[in-house]
Amino acid sequence: MAMAMTAAELRDAYLDFFAAKGCTRHPSAPLITDDPTTLFTVAGMAQFKDMFLGRGALPFTRATTCQKCMRTNDILNVGRTPRHHTFFEMLGNFSFDDYFKRETIAWAWEFLTRVLALDPERLWVSVHTIDDEAWDIWAREIGFPEARMVRLGDDDNFWPAGAPADGPLGPGGCCSEIFWDFEPDGPAGVHPGNDPGDRFVEIWNLVFPQYNVCEPKVDGRYRLDDLGRRNIDTGAGLERMACVLQGKRNNFDTDLFQTIIAQVCAVTDARYVEGAPSGSSEEERNALIRRIADHVRGVSFAIADGAQPTNTGAGYVVRRLIRRAVLDVDKLGLEDPCLHGVVPAVVTAMGSAYPELPRRADMAAALIEREERQFRSTLRRGLDLLERELATRDPGPAFDGDKAFRLYETYGFPREVTEEILDERELRIDEAGWQQAEAAHRAVSRSKDVVVFTASALSDAKPRLGPTAYVGYDQLSADVELVLLEVDGAAVETAGAGTAVRFALAPTPFYAEGGGQVADHGQVLGPDGAFTIQVTDVQRDEGLVIHSGVVAHGCARPGPVFAAVDQDRRGDTAAHHTATHLLHQALCAVLGDQVEQQGSKVDPGELRFDFNHPQQLTREQQTRIEQMVGDWIIQALDVQVAVLPIDQARARGAKALFGEKYGDEVRTVAVGEPPVSIELCGGCHVANTAEVKQFRILREEASAAGIRRIIAIAGDVAVARAEEEDRLALACGKVLGLVDPDPRELADLAQALKAKPEELEGRLRALVDEAHELDQLVASTDTTQLLLQGGLVERVQGLQAHVKRLRKQRQQLQARQAMAQVDGILAAAQEVAGVSLLVGQFSGVDGKGLREVGKTLQDRRPEAAVILGSETDGKAALLALVPPALHPRGLQAGALIGSLARQVGGGGGGRPDQAQAG
Repeated sequence: MAMAMTAAELRDAYLDFFAAKGCTRHPSAPLITDDPTTLFTVAGMAQFKDMFLGRGALPFTRATTCQKCMRTNDILNVGRTPRHHTFFEMLGNFSFDDYFKRETIAWAWEFLTRVLALDPERLWVSVHTIDDEAWDIWAREIGFPEARMVRLGDDDNFWPAGAPADGPLGPGGCCSEIFWDFEPDGPAGVHPGNDPGDRFVEIWNLVFPQYNVCEPKVDGRYRLDDLGRRNIDTGAGLERMACVLQGKRNNFDTDLFQTIIAQVCAVTDARYVEGAPSGSSEEERNALIRRIADHVRGVSFAIADGAQPTNTGAGYVVRRLIRRAVLDVDKLGLEDPCLHGVVPAVVTAMGSAYPELPRRADMAAALIEREERQFRSTLRRGLDLLERELATRDPGPAFDGDKAFRLYETYGFPREVTEEILDERELRIDEAGWQQAEAAHRAVSRSKDVVVFTASALSDAKPRLGPTAYVGYDQLSADVELVLLEVDGAAVETAGAGTAVRFALAPTPFYAEGGGQVADHGQVLGPDGAFTIQVTDVQRDEGLVIHSGVVAHGCARPGPVFAAVDQDRRGDTAAHHTATHLLHQALCAVLGDQVEQQGSKVDPGELRFDFNHPQQLTREQQTRIEQMVGDWIIQALDVQVAVLPIDQARARGAKALFGEKYGDEVRTVAVGEPPVSIELCGGCHVANTAEVKQFRILREEASAAGIRRIIAIAGDVAVARAEEEDRLALACGKVLGLVDPDPRELADLAQALKAKPEELEGRLRALVDEAHELDQLVASTDTTQLLLQGGLVERVQGLQAHVKRLRKQRQQLQARQAMAQVDGILAAAQEVAGVSLLVGQFSGVDGKGLREVGKTLQDRRPEAAVILGSETDGKAALLALVPPALHPRGLQAGALIGSLARQVGGGGGGRPDQAQAG
């Protein structure tokens, strides 16, 4: 009888078993990958691809993992079948030119039948048609009955599937799959190769990637050359194994999902019926609930590993999963946002195995809720778009299937809603067009999901070149060897001036981008200055450091060279990196230890630091953080670097960088003794905090829901900024009569004046001059008194309020003066083409004042047309009034004002009886 195990117990049992076989228990790679060929980690072997090719640098040749994976190529089946998921866990054991088929098969059999105690009579095995070695191991060494063994072809028992006929080229090999028979008493003659239903489920795939799939093709198949390495890549779906062990037929009925499903039911007020008949309304509801559970689980993991809902890349998949779940919630009859309420259940179910989940649960819930709310308005836009498409479609009974699918794919617009709207117009979706668009989308998704190998001259040379030694912590220049030169992916012996190149050095003083720190720049000089390469980027490909740049002059070639890092750029970068560590510590001290770094970027000009925090920092909090970092700089604390066992580093309280993977030994950077800050870090730092010189926060802003971002400067950049701010503050203070202005007020001053820093002095002079002019105009002396009170911002705010009052008083004065001209305007009335015309010109009267004068004139002479104009601060204001009695004669205020406005370079309009322009 199989052992009764929870999924967590199964996960640990698997890893413990293979650890006992000498496999290093290696952590899961993050779900979000920086591999340009795939959006997510899609298989256990993905993080080991260079190890399989013999060019990796990990310190072991056999490993075991439980890998977080995400695939979306079968997303439409999620919830509707027992075993399709977006996020899933892949148990795996791997060999990198170490053990091979015999051990792999024997250990799989031992684990299944002895550790898990599965009934061996219900296990089946498939082997590739050409793999006699695996067949013989199963039949003769394991003693597995050949009656339950089947030989299958490339599509079923080769990885990548179908590669010998269809590609991709590169490493591949035969597979042996192990199946569980859910119906051992079922019809005879049915086996895993011809099962018409769900009787057999694959629970383990043993892959033997010993070939290189390569050209040319012979008889429609690529050549299978010996790879020269005997690798093992196995994958066992945790969800499927748990399903078998727990006696279920559906993965969603296991303990992995039931906690989450129960919460879905709680927030949607829906009921899940285990074992509901296929086609029943209960099973249709179950499918919705299962899909919601799957998608919220996948999204929670993706966000925990750094993804956020966006319109591109992995973020687009996250957004799409949330939207699909929202649609399913709607089908359950709930219109309010609720998906975020499922996140705590995901944490309960899986947080102990994956501690990143509880750490970022609040952020995941906040992002999901925001997306839920935004998507409902997106749905409305989808409706509008459909209506526009219907209004412009070609005649006929079918609606373009491609457009219908794009509505679904881009806007998440449900097909059934589209069909209902079309049905009302006696239309239908063109099924062929829909299927074609869907197939194209699947092809793109699938290609993104499964491609994991790339090649270039440098990457292919990694086994030969080995890891690049880095000497840049201590040396900013060195005599080194340019060991390989690459142009457009191919190795070359020469590269002329103007050519973009990539190359490897042995060793290198250049820092490769990583840990948030940008790459070094600099120069590589040939012997006797024969050539110069300007280095513009440095990246790490596993252990190999790849330099990129342009040949500035001469003809570059491999051989001895002199490598020199741009020292000023490195120095500024190091100051910002050490300041980043101090900022992190100050944030924890001011806001609390729950603050955790969510990402950073360190470059020569500034630093960017993202951290979890629910609300905007106050000005007081920012000031405290600045002062704390400034105090540590003034204390001139030594910065100590040490390589320690990771357990010892964590015991000292070292903070880890978000998204980074660490080995058994880690580099620690400690500031002060005892340290005020200690972090795991491979970056470049100053030797003493005094070298940071100054630290200034430029701004604090939202980065995402629950995530704040600080942009700050340090080092010479901050010193230059401080000097400029001191100069600017003194200049502004002089305008305002302030002897000792505070430069920290400049940001608020710029906000108050709505001005850029370089505009502040001019804006202040203009404000003071206007205030004095208005004082004289309205006989006030308040401005002089205001300039004796408060700091920069207080004085400006007082001046602004004062000027606002004076402007109103000026308008009132000018309005009175304008009214005093009414008698003169009446006396100067003109007769034009039989029309009585009143014309007046003013200074400083606004539109409101003109209308008051115009109304008075009309009251005195109702039959007359009125045209008034005023000049204020170099701008013209015009008013035309025409009584209705004159309209039949073709005289209307709107037309009149339009003609007049053109004379002053303006525009305007209005009713036939009244119109304005400026």
